[in-house]
Amino acid sequence: MAHAPVSDSHLDARVLDRAAGVLLGAAVGDALGVPYEFKPTLREDQQPRMIGGGLGPYEPGEYSDDTQMQVCIAEVAATGADLRTPEALDAIAANFQGWLSEGASDVGNQTSVILSTAARAPGSAGTAMREAAREYTAGNLRSAGNGSLMRTGIVALAHLGDAAAMAEAAVAVSALTHPDPDCADACVLWCSGIRTAVLHGTFDGVREGLDLLPAERRATWAERLDEAEAHPPRHFGNNGWVVGALQAAWSAVTRTAVPELRLAEGGFPAQHLQLALEAAVRAGTDTDTVAAIAGALLGARWGCSGVPLEWQQAVNGWPGLTAPDLVRLAALTARGGSDDKLGWPSSPHLPSGDHSSFAVPHPHDPGVVLGNLALAQGAGPVDVDAVVSLCRIGTAPLLPGTGTDVEQVRVWLVDSQGSNANLHYVVDQAAREVLRLRQEGKRVLLHCFAGQSRTPAVAAVYSHLAKGIDAETALRDLRTALTGGWHLHAHPELQDAVHELTAGTAGPTGTSGRTEGGDGPRPTGSAATGRTRTWGIEWIVHPEDVTPEQSQAVLDDQEARRQRVLEERVPDRSDGVTADLRSVEPHPGRDAERERRRGLLTSKESVSRVRGLLLGLAVGDTVGRAGSKLPAEGPLRAGVSTQLACFTVEGTIRALVRGDHKGICHPPSVVWHAYGRWAALQGLEAERRGSGEGVWPDGWLAHVPVLAERRGSAPATVAALAKIEQGGVKRPTTNSRGCHALTRTLPLAVLDAAEGSERAAQWAREIAALTHGDPAAQSAAAHAAVLAGHCLTGGQVREALSDGLQALRGDERGPAGKELDMLEAALREAVAHRGDAKRLARLAPDATAPSALLGGVYVAASFPRREQVGEALRFAAGAPDGDSVACVAGALLGAAHGVEALPVDLVSRHELAWVLDTLARDLLAQLTDAPSGGEYTGGWDEHWLSRYPGW
Repeated sequence: MAHAPVSDSHLDARVLDRAAGVLLGAAVGDALGVPYEFKPTLREDQQPRMIGGGLGPYEPGEYSDDTQMQVCIAEVAATGADLRTPEALDAIAANFQGWLSEGASDVGNQTSVILSTAARAPGSAGTAMREAAREYTAGNLRSAGNGSLMRTGIVALAHLGDAAAMAEAAVAVSALTHPDPDCADACVLWCSGIRTAVLHGTFDGVREGLDLLPAERRATWAERLDEAEAHPPRHFGNNGWVVGALQAAWSAVTRTAVPELRLAEGGFPAQHLQLALEAAVRAGTDTDTVAAIAGALLGARWGCSGVPLEWQQAVNGWPGLTAPDLVRLAALTARGGSDDKLGWPSSPHLPSGDHSSFAVPHPHDPGVVLGNLALAQGAGPVDVDAVVSLCRIGTAPLLPGTGTDVEQVRVWLVDSQGSNANLHYVVDQAAREVLRLRQEGKRVLLHCFAGQSRTPAVAAVYSHLAKGIDAETALRDLRTALTGGWHLHAHPELQDAVHELTAGTAGPTGTSGRTEGGDGPRPTGSAATGRTRTWGIEWIVHPEDVTPEQSQAVLDDQEARRQRVLEERVPDRSDGVTADLRSVEPHPGRDAERERRRGLLTSKESVSRVRGLLLGLAVGDTVGRAGSKLPAEGPLRAGVSTQLACFTVEGTIRALVRGDHKGICHPPSVVWHAYGRWAALQGLEAERRGSGEGVWPDGWLAHVPVLAERRGSAPATVAALAKIEQGGVKRPTTNSRGCHALTRTLPLAVLDAAEGSERAAQWAREIAALTHGDPAAQSAAAHAAVLAGHCLTGGQVREALSDGLQALRGDERGPAGKELDMLEAALREAVAHRGDAKRLARLAPDATAPSALLGGVYVAASFPRREQVGEALRFAAGAPDGDSVACVAGALLGAAHGVEALPVDLVSRHELAWVLDTLARDLLAQLTDAPSGGEYTGGWDEHWLSRYPGW
């Protein structure tokens, strides 16, 4: 059986968590809706519960045919099969037949007729079923039921790396029973939504899926989605129809507000999954199906870790599956049918390392035993009635030698910084499960892999819930008890979560005003905000700790204090004093190293290279978007990456101006305002974000018509800009790792040439984090800025890239080492196997920032000579996401060779060439010659401040 291509590069811990939530989310939604199917619609004050009954009747927590049929598909998808192939479709059809004869607790009329007809027909199972479905649809006006949409979620996991293949598979699997175009379209849209949710943690994929539909049906579906967002789920009572079912589910998802992180009130963003599923059930009529459809998308967004443990413990169904079985099928599907190197998720037992087993009574409750995986999988019995596992475990029962009635709770909690999207929620849920089990009189084994980090964290929160003990006391006593080792200090996010969950004083967004998964609390205000000096700027390093109003207050406070100091030191600020200050420090903060770099940047070659960087980015973006359809004549259209890059440069110039005039600035906040101006031009933002007086959007870019035209989708950027809060490295507002985090920050490479790699990487990382919360996207942006910066100042392309990687090795710490290894490998592959399309597709399989960088480096190093730039861009355009790869490659090659190396016919026709050329020259002028002057000096360009005001 043919296998779907898969790449492990996109399966980090968060992505795998979300993939594991797809089938589980569908099942818990199904089981939640079962008791209320075709019964009186619930009121808003009535709480749906997994009480069983329904049309089955079903046991509490038992799912129905919606999930049963999805399991039939999952058993094939979990082998890594390409679901578009006849062999895979035959296997799925055979599973449907087996389910109908062996375990169907309920079955739709259309599905029943088609499966029964196909069972009597000659030929393969898949062919017979498709033909029976075609004949049924041709003879029935009402053949667009929800029976294929309800089971489609797993199809998205089978083709995470290829949206087009996913759409084809969704249509093919739907056509086994529901070939109606509405059914096919609905499955494509929902699979697109699930795929994007898994990969990027957003709900943007449903609307993005419109591009995967036949052109003539896109407008109709866009209107249907608009209607769903405008009305509550109960408005779509005809949800046995596939369109009504999708609208009801989409309404439940989009109209249910995502809760804020309010720890003192027990509020967590991940509770959106539960609340939206309850809203789906309240839609009435086909409640289990609508909730199953919604659950697959919600599980893809919030992950296995976002599903309430109470529901995970309850869910079950044909053929004898429980939550861990559903997670296993989904994880195997996402991984292309293979286990990881430790044997997860299929191995009966996972290795416990070299840890010796231990069992320590909880210092505040001896009825809770603290241990590790070696104890849980050991040969000897442990006197407990329940096990709460905080790490991955095998499929075999734990505690061999103990009774079979031991309750087992599995918690998705990763012992790694940044790997838990729902950290506070999961820790709270785990501790409450221990509390529930103890209240039921059960002795509990609480364990993780080593018993040294996750175990004491959850145990400390349990101490607070059960005994009211504060975090400091609980952790101190636990550390005394766990004499075998203590590594909670190595996971500060988890340690901070313990303090925050037990503080009981969290504000609107938690103790430190953060979203889920951020770092621990730090004091806020001017005295506590970290600062560093660069280009005369006192840079506030952590603005995410404060609101925009507080941040401005900090700036105002610092400015007032600076003025007082100046007045004390220079009471008479006459012209003569000003002249003395100018003579002492003509440009505050510009040291000898900056003066040396300033000389480099004023050379004719550097001007050409900076222009080449920006114009190479733009031409690459255009060539990549057009592919083989680049027009032979006429203007070349800019892409959204180029538009955003323009505002990155303009915002950077404004930040430098503010630093020169105010002495204090947080550059990412100024660039954030620049992106707000882009959003306003695009019609995506009605509110004015500027801090000065006058019209909005301001600045000269607001008068460039091309920048007001829609030139592609930037969903994560748009989603972030729609939020009130400004994103940051420690306080992300999205989970995206999309390519625009990288492509729009490429111009920051000029800062590497001006100030050095460490500063350029810091700017790029924080500016990427404004809209893209995934650390891998932020690292890719930082790495790209340094690599392109070395191309600006280096020699040959390959040598410059190699030098850039060496510089990154000296600055980066922690997990970035693996990312640098991959970049070095891409560089080696380009030297050994240049211009290999298959290698490019493997290195750059999707539209993410890490993918774009790996592909761009491979292309640039494959075609390193200046006469090869055009060939390089055409080759890059053939990548799966050709515009992002060509964008990066064009920037690297343009920086290395200068603007003269770019194809003149492309540059001359590009509609934003003049804008980018102007921005390149202005950025260099601001870095080297301060046209507007500074705090104590006059400028030589009286119009500079009106073109680039400092906000």
